[in-house]
Amino acid sequence: MTKQHDPRGRIASADPWYTDDQFRTQLRTPGRRRMIEDRWRRFERMIHTWLGSVHPLQMGRRLQVLDAGCGDGINLVGLARIAEANGWSADLVGVDYNPLRTGRAGQRGPGANIVEASLHQLPWRGGVFDVVLCNHVLEHVPDLDAVLSELHRVLGARGLFIAGVPNEGCLMGRLRNRVLQRSIGRTTDHVHFFTAATFAAVIARAGFINVRVERETFFFPCSYANVVCSEFRTGHALMDLLRRCFPSQAGGLCISAVKPGAHGG
Repeated sequence: MTKQHDPRGRIASADPWYTDDQFRTQLRTPGRRRMIEDRWRRFERMIHTWLGSVHPLQMGRRLQVLDAGCGDGINLVGLARIAEANGWSADLVGVDYNPLRTGRAGQRGPGANIVEASLHQLPWRGGVFDVVLCNHVLEHVPDLDAVLSELHRVLGARGLFIAGVPNEGCLMGRLRNRVLQRSIGRTTDHVHFFTAATFAAVIARAGFINVRVERETFFFPCSYANVVCSEFRTGHALMDLLRRCFPSQAGGLCISAVKPGAHGG
């Protein structure tokens, strides 16, 4: 089994992939905040759809929700807002192997329980969570099957799995990383470059069913163009139009899937 490296060396060298403040970089402008909030609304729709089909979870008990690879805790904030807005009783848990990020998440998290641990060996018994979120994490993980096996293990029967990754395997992604901005390809710690088909395939291979792919934004082969468009409503409208016209070139992929029940349903 190939495990993730210890992040402490990267932290000590001030590698921005491991040390940048995610709240500042991802929420620092109205445009970027809008993109994150759009993502939260997508998570909310996915949970709504799932709850509508899983009646036992609507009978009064608290939802157990895990943010796997929680980073600085941005999506824990979003999940807390979603739960409050919908009147869902939920216990939020975040796990990450980066001690710098778990420290920040503990300070900023909305009452969530934060745990420092590797996704290769999660410190919970099987089937304890109703919802597992793993957003923009799997592209970093060398041993993808082992991590997905762990996430599948801790998710309860008929539980909801939500995962997001960049669509870097698409034509525009390859054009950016291999031709127009080769520095990104040299410096990124991404080890998987997914398309919708390859991403859906690895999720299904891990034993999840009802795999549904949604797409977000558009993958401009120049990061500057993406940044500029993201800052203006007209830019968001342009990305939405381009994504609808060329769905294979979306900027990101978000999958919802379900762990089978005791009888496979």
